[in-house]
Amino acid sequence: MALLLLPNNSCVCFCNNSTSICREKEREALLQLQQSLLDPSGLLSSWKGKDCCRWKGVVCDVVFGHVIKLQLLPQPRKDDTIMGLKLFLSGELNSSLLHLRYLNHLDLSKIDFNHRRIPEFLGSMKQLRYLNLSNANFHGMVPRQLGNLTKLEVLDFHDYIGGLIVKDTLWVSYLRSLKYLDMSDSKIANERVLMQVISTLPDLSHLRLSSCGLHDFHLFSDHLGNSTSLGHLQYLDLSMNLFKGPIPSTLFQNTTSLQHLDLSLNYFNSSIPMWFDKFTSLVHLNLKGNDFDSIEGGLFSFLKNNRYLKSLRLCENKIREEISTTRGNSSGLIENSLESLEICSNHLKGALPNWLVYFTNLKHILLYGNFFSDPIPSVIGSLSNLETLDLSNNGLSGTIPPSMGQLSSLRSLDLSSNQLSGQIPESLGKLGALQYLNLDDNHLEGVITEIHFSNLSRLKELYIRDNYNLSFEAKPSWIPPFQLVIIWMNSCKFRTKFPRWIRTQVEAQEIRLANASLFGPLPKWLANLTFSWLDLSYNQITEPLPKWSSNLTSFELDLSYNHITGPLPKWSANFTPFTLDLSYNQITGPLPEWLANGMFSWLDLSYNQIIGLLPNMSINCSHLDLSHNLIFGSLPTDIGIMYQVHILYLNDNQINGTLPSSLCDMELFDLNLANNKLSGSIPDCWKGSLSFLTLSFNKLSGVIPSSLGSLPYLITLHLNGNHLNGELPQALDYCTDLVILDLGENNFSGSIPTWFDESFSSLLILRLRENRFVGSIPTQLCSLSNLKILDMAVNNLTGTIPHCLGNMSSMINLNQGNPSGSVAITPIQDIISSTFGVVDPNWDREHVVEILKGRYNEYTKIDLQLVVNLDLSSNFLSGSIPEELSFLSGLHGLNLSHNHLYGNIPIGIGNMMSLESLDLSNNHLSGIIPQGISALIFLAHLNLSQNNLTGHIPKGNQIQTLDDPSIYAGNPLLCGDLLRNKCLGAETPQPQKILHPEDTHEEDKLDRALFYAVIMLGFAIGLWGFFGVLLFKKDWRRAYFNYADQVADKAYVAIVMTVAKLKRLRMSRSAIL
Repeated sequence: MALLLLPNNSCVCFCNNSTSICREKEREALLQLQQSLLDPSGLLSSWKGKDCCRWKGVVCDVVFGHVIKLQLLPQPRKDDTIMGLKLFLSGELNSSLLHLRYLNHLDLSKIDFNHRRIPEFLGSMKQLRYLNLSNANFHGMVPRQLGNLTKLEVLDFHDYIGGLIVKDTLWVSYLRSLKYLDMSDSKIANERVLMQVISTLPDLSHLRLSSCGLHDFHLFSDHLGNSTSLGHLQYLDLSMNLFKGPIPSTLFQNTTSLQHLDLSLNYFNSSIPMWFDKFTSLVHLNLKGNDFDSIEGGLFSFLKNNRYLKSLRLCENKIREEISTTRGNSSGLIENSLESLEICSNHLKGALPNWLVYFTNLKHILLYGNFFSDPIPSVIGSLSNLETLDLSNNGLSGTIPPSMGQLSSLRSLDLSSNQLSGQIPESLGKLGALQYLNLDDNHLEGVITEIHFSNLSRLKELYIRDNYNLSFEAKPSWIPPFQLVIIWMNSCKFRTKFPRWIRTQVEAQEIRLANASLFGPLPKWLANLTFSWLDLSYNQITEPLPKWSSNLTSFELDLSYNHITGPLPKWSANFTPFTLDLSYNQITGPLPEWLANGMFSWLDLSYNQIIGLLPNMSINCSHLDLSHNLIFGSLPTDIGIMYQVHILYLNDNQINGTLPSSLCDMELFDLNLANNKLSGSIPDCWKGSLSFLTLSFNKLSGVIPSSLGSLPYLITLHLNGNHLNGELPQALDYCTDLVILDLGENNFSGSIPTWFDESFSSLLILRLRENRFVGSIPTQLCSLSNLKILDMAVNNLTGTIPHCLGNMSSMINLNQGNPSGSVAITPIQDIISSTFGVVDPNWDREHVVEILKGRYNEYTKIDLQLVVNLDLSSNFLSGSIPEELSFLSGLHGLNLSHNHLYGNIPIGIGNMMSLESLDLSNNHLSGIIPQGISALIFLAHLNLSQNNLTGHIPKGNQIQTLDDPSIYAGNPLLCGDLLRNKCLGAETPQPQKILHPEDTHEEDKLDRALFYAVIMLGFAIGLWGFFGVLLFKKDWRRAYFNYADQVADKAYVAIVMTVAKLKRLRMSRSAIL
């Protein structure tokens, strides 16, 4: 039974066993409302019979039988959330409600009105005192007719979907009786009268304007601060708006009754002001998610002055303070009311403050995500009322203080992701109220025993992962006092076949014991548990898998990286794990029958020894990985029926035959068929959202199908290592999202397309090596601003090297201050994620083969992110090496060998500070080796052989480690300590100045001019000096010509005798034969 307070203060009783019968006209109105609503759940099934007062959700006046309250849905349940809410009623709001003339309470919340407008006729129901339209999926303008409801005390139309618009708020000022107003998630128009309107409501105590798109001009109109009409305001929520700047001191000066203030998730900045202490009634203050960088007067003084504050939430700001220091004395803190302190995800540093013990009423401390260091103070054990303590994600060191065992009220303890060491104190086993314990990711060591859990009877979640020197020992007969729901103990060493106490945890949903030194077979009793997630990866589990019982359905099973042998068991069709990962084991035998009809979301059997034909499958899973096995035979012609498979990995098997065209019928996101024996052509039928395609190292032939250009989301394309031919199709011009294009080791011909231009701004790797491309290198390649690997080696390219290649910004070191000299490049995986909003599921398999440091290198994962290479070797390129290439200071490998290049090595080569491999061999280069090459401190491979280089081999710390003479072979005029040709009598050449790119051309012109001038001058002086002496000295002239005649005679005689000897030698050999 309930009481309804009427305006005349008389009480009317209404209850379900009332003898009153509702009015027929009102009954018919309710039936019309029922007909306009869809009710799949039968919530209105009780709406039948003549007495509508007995219908569910209907309340009548017991005296007159009028309907006075209508609440169609039951009260909110624990699992009700609008974003995942199952709306039980839907349809249209019928105007028959107008016949309920005595209705004063109308609750239509959580009914799906399917984007309809709020009906204007609601403004005619003037008896309403309570109107709730929240989360009802209304859209459009909020009707101003609601302003006619002058008796309204509660108005709520917040909606998390956010489809309502409040264009005119003036009508709100007519609701003079309003006590509760919630317009959250509505878009309020850009008008400055909002707060002026709000301030006209004399009895308003609760105001929520969260996520309304409000700006400063909505709030800072002085009406809120100067109004005396808001003296009753107790609850104010302005969260998730667009306010910025400091909080004005006059903003809330007359809201003296304020108890709850929420300004979270805005853009307020500067300091958190001290004037909050003027709000003597303020109990809850939420400033989370702003840009505050400090607290005026410091945290200690702020808490001391706001003595009545119970909850302070400052998480996710930028507050920088060493809060261990105090300002002022601690007198009066014994009367402080603070119960919850949340300053997580800021920039607090230093030690945890000892003054926390003065706040004896504290129940919740959340300080995670800061930069605290030093050990946890032992005085924290004196906070006897503490229920939640979260110090995770800091840099706390030392041991866990045993005094924590005194926190008898503690329910949640999180010390994860710190630098804590030593043993876990046994006193933690005394925390009888503890439900959540997280010690993940520390340096804890020693042995966990039964004593650590002796009194933890309420424990539900246990996390002790990634403490690599921690082990667990318990008697086989131990029965824990708790029933855990989550058990995460990865890397905690059990050193047993399997911990038997797990058998007692019948409520366990998640069990993660990866890398726990488990060995032997899986126990049969595991199948009796009803877990939803079992992770036993990275152990030494052996023997074949057991035959699991059929009661295990829709769970996740990870047994990867073990030593499981034998064939896959003949599981029944009822055994259907949601995800199954058995990769990296030693499973043999054929693919089982249950695979064909399995209902999986994720199936990974890769890196085993499964052998046999690929069966005709109708697997309904999104991720299927059978790679790195011994599967043979051809792909099923009807493989397209697996339309739910989005990621398919069959690479590194022995699959032969052709690619069936039904592949194009699959809704694939990632397809990898590399390293098989596939032949024939690539089908020309591609469409859809395929983003990652790998067909490399097969025997595919024919041309690239033009339909590949119809894949607008294509990110990586690997066709290397096949027998493909023809020219690159123009259709690829549409694949501008490509990040990796690998067409190497094929028979492609024609010229390199000029459409590789700035539109391919995401292209990072372009690999065209070992094909039959002809023509010159197009200058459009220079506009590929993110290119980090350009490999066009072993083709038939001609012409010169474009000078503009030196302008490729991704090969230039943008981080000159980096002492390692490595190029500042964003990892490929991060670029794919940030640019396209997807994570490459194939990233672990991405690899590119490059010749670097004189050998083939396969770059995968992290290595692939770091290598920067330019390879134009084994072509027919001519001309000189452009000086601009020396601008590529981030380049790791440069290979121009086996071409027809001539001229000098660029003098600015010393600027290429990241260079690790340089190969200029087998060209026609001349001149000296620049001394700047000795400045390349990372150079590990150098080949300058088979050129026409002259002069000294430069000396330097790094270049002198390259002591193989063959790297300079074939340069007969080169001298140095490594060669037979020593530089006798020559002084050690002075180091040459390493030129900056902008100085290179001017310096080069000046050097050439001076060089030619000196040569001509020397030649002139020597020539005229010689002939001048012969001209003026007659006896010298006669002696010179006599000497010349004698030399000529001797040379003639020597030549004649040598010829005669050769003839005699030839005749004697002929006689012998």
